[in-house]
Amino acid sequence: MEKSNKIMVVISPDPVVRDRMLKRLIVRLGFAITPTDAGKLIKQSVHDTDLSNAYFVIADLYNFRASPITTQRLYELAARGIAVVVGVKKLPPEFEFICTAFYPE
Repeated sequence: MEKSNKIMVVISPDPVVRDRMLKRLIVRLGFAITPTDAGKLIKQSVHDTDLSNAYFVIADLYNFRASPITTQRLYELAARGIAVVVGVKKLPPEFEFICTAFYPE
Protein backbone atom coordinates (compact mmCIF):
# COMPACT_ATOMS: atom_id res chain seq x y z
CA MET A 1 0.00 0.00 0.00
CA GLU A 2 1.35 3.42 -0.92
CA LYS A 3 1.28 6.35 1.48
CA SER A 4 -0.85 9.24 0.19
CA ASN A 5 0.54 12.17 2.24
CA LYS A 6 -2.82 12.62 3.93
CA ILE A 7 -4.01 11.71 7.40
CA MET A 8 -5.28 8.12 7.28
CA VAL A 9 -8.51 7.88 9.25
CA VAL A 10 -10.21 4.69 10.37
CA ILE A 11 -13.89 5.49 10.91
CA SER A 12 -16.14 3.44 13.17
CA PRO A 13 -18.24 4.28 16.22
CA ASP A 14 -17.59 0.77 17.58
CA PRO A 15 -14.22 0.66 19.43
CA VAL A 16 -13.72 -3.07 18.73
CA VAL A 17 -14.23 -2.66 14.98
CA ARG A 18 -12.04 0.47 14.95
CA ASP A 19 -9.24 -1.36 16.78
CA ARG A 20 -9.36 -4.31 14.37
CA MET A 21 -9.32 -1.97 11.35
CA LEU A 22 -6.39 0.02 12.78
CA LYS A 23 -4.38 -3.16 13.27
CA ARG A 24 -5.07 -4.35 9.71
CA LEU A 25 -4.09 -0.98 8.27
CA ILE A 26 -0.85 -0.93 10.28
CA VAL A 27 0.03 -4.38 8.89
CA ARG A 28 -0.81 -3.25 5.32
CA LEU A 29 1.43 -0.21 5.74
CA GLY A 30 4.30 -2.50 6.77
CA PHE A 31 4.80 -1.29 10.33
CA ALA A 32 4.01 -4.73 11.76
CA ILE A 33 3.93 -8.35 10.62
CA THR A 34 0.87 -9.47 12.61
CA PRO A 35 -2.16 -7.68 14.06
CA THR A 36 -0.88 -8.51 17.56
CA ASP A 37 2.37 -6.67 16.83
CA ALA A 38 0.37 -3.80 15.34
CA GLY A 39 -1.58 -3.45 18.58
CA LYS A 40 1.64 -2.61 20.40
CA LEU A 41 2.11 0.48 18.22
CA ILE A 42 -1.32 2.00 18.84
CA LYS A 43 -1.43 4.84 21.37
CA GLN A 44 -4.63 5.92 23.09
CA SER A 45 -4.21 9.53 21.98
CA VAL A 46 -2.00 11.52 19.60
CA HIS A 47 -0.87 13.42 22.69
CA ASP A 48 0.90 10.23 23.87
CA THR A 49 3.31 10.69 20.94
CA ASP A 50 6.07 13.30 20.76
CA LEU A 51 4.99 14.96 17.51
CA SER A 52 8.24 16.88 17.11
CA ASN A 53 10.32 13.66 16.89
CA ALA A 54 7.81 11.10 15.59
CA TYR A 55 8.61 8.69 12.77
CA PHE A 56 4.91 7.78 12.67
CA VAL A 57 1.74 8.63 14.60
CA ILE A 58 -0.84 5.95 15.34
CA ALA A 59 -3.69 6.71 17.74
CA ASP A 60 -6.90 4.89 18.61
CA LEU A 61 -9.22 7.86 19.01
CA TYR A 62 -8.88 11.43 17.81
CA ASN A 63 -11.24 14.40 17.75
CA PHE A 64 -10.41 16.71 14.84
CA ARG A 65 -12.35 19.62 16.35
CA ALA A 66 -10.76 19.45 19.81
CA SER A 67 -7.46 21.10 18.89
CA PRO A 68 -7.01 22.89 15.56
CA ILE A 69 -3.28 23.30 16.21
CA THR A 70 -2.79 19.56 16.75
CA THR A 71 -4.83 18.80 13.63
CA GLN A 72 -2.67 21.20 11.62
CA ARG A 73 0.48 19.59 13.02
CA LEU A 74 -0.77 16.11 12.08
CA TYR A 75 -1.51 17.27 8.55
CA GLU A 76 1.95 18.84 8.26
CA LEU A 77 3.52 15.54 9.35
CA ALA A 78 1.43 13.61 6.82
CA ALA A 79 2.29 16.08 4.05
CA ARG A 80 6.00 15.54 4.76
CA GLY A 81 5.56 11.79 4.30
CA ILE A 82 5.24 10.67 7.91
CA ALA A 83 2.49 8.08 8.42
CA VAL A 84 -0.37 9.52 10.49
CA VAL A 85 -3.08 6.97 11.28
CA VAL A 86 -5.93 7.86 13.64
CA GLY A 87 -9.22 6.29 14.57
CA VAL A 88 -12.37 8.38 14.82
CA LYS A 89 -16.02 7.79 15.59
CA LYS A 90 -17.05 10.20 12.83
CA LEU A 91 -15.07 12.32 10.37
CA PRO A 92 -16.26 15.96 10.25
CA PRO A 93 -16.95 17.04 6.64
CA GLU A 94 -14.59 20.03 6.79
CA PHE A 95 -11.61 17.69 7.32
CA GLU A 96 -12.37 15.18 4.55
CA PHE A 97 -10.04 16.89 2.05
CA ILE A 98 -6.94 16.30 4.21
CA CYS A 99 -7.81 12.68 5.01
CA THR A 100 -7.92 9.27 3.43
CA ALA A 101 -10.90 7.51 5.02
CA PHE A 102 -11.21 3.80 5.74
CA TYR A 103 -14.68 2.47 6.60
CA PRO A 104 -15.75 -0.93 7.97
CA GLU A 105 -16.31 -3.54 5.28
